[in-house]
Amino acid sequence: MENELSTDNELTGDGFSIDPPLPEGIHFGAALLLGAWYAVIFACAMSAGVKYLHPDTPTAHSVLQAFAWAAGSGIAIALASSLSRSHRLAVGICSSFLSASVWIALLYFLRDDSDQAIADTFLGHQVSVSQYLGGLVLLILIVGFVSSFLGAALRNDDELMARLLNVPSGHWLWLWIAAFGWVSILPIVLYYVWLQFAIGLYSIIHPSLWFQVGSDLFFGFWGILALIVGVDISLKAVSDKRSYGGIIWKRVMVFIGAGVLLASLVSPVLLNFDIYRMKEMPASLGANPWWIL
Repeated sequence: MENELSTDNELTGDGFSIDPPLPEGIHFGAALLLGAWYAVIFACAMSAGVKYLHPDTPTAHSVLQAFAWAAGSGIAIALASSLSRSHRLAVGICSSFLSASVWIALLYFLRDDSDQAIADTFLGHQVSVSQYLGGLVLLILIVGFVSSFLGAALRNDDELMARLLNVPSGHWLWLWIAAFGWVSILPIVLYYVWLQFAIGLYSIIHPSLWFQVGSDLFFGFWGILALIVGVDISLKAVSDKRSYGGIIWKRVMVFIGAGVLLASLVSPVLLNFDIYRMKEMPASLGANPWWIL
């Protein structure tokens, strides 16, 4: 029958269906590996987003790259902590040390060239290899520890955990591909928000700009909404077996449409449309372009 209840539902004594309880999560060891693995993936995604924004001056933004790398690691560590069945804080802290150990090992192999300068943008001082990697390790550990507590606290968010915990464990082996694209858009989102804030300040200083800026810059906000909605629909297609009639090919098509088209293509196009328009606005007070962070 078309109205037959799904086998995933349970029946009460009155004949009403109730949703099955949420899974407890993944094993501690699997969560630890997922945290370390996804920390590298998300860190690379955040770094790729920063490089996209500043393709011509990668060295000048090496410090910003470090913050982006640490933030990406933190997102993954919070995810792993929230998914773990037990010892959630331990999962996050251990994942942080595993992620940081890669850079400690790299610093060891580069010890002969550790004093070589790689950047000169931090408060006008040159940054050496050892300082850069040491600062990156410290950032990853600090962000990782904070993210461990954040991931454990996410367990109280029933709506979010209903999405994450119902994702079959095996799907995390390939979801990083789509998640890389989603996370790489976050620096563009943050940059868009920064531009809106900066141009708002300039418009206050220059009354002549009051009727020229801000009133029609709505495509970027639609881009942010497209990212959020696309990720949510994609996770629903993966986690809810009953969604879209429970038909696998429909769920796959919805995932591709929402995750690839809406979140990974439509969202950055809308964001970039407004970013380029804002860069053309005459809001600079100095010799350098106003939009440079």
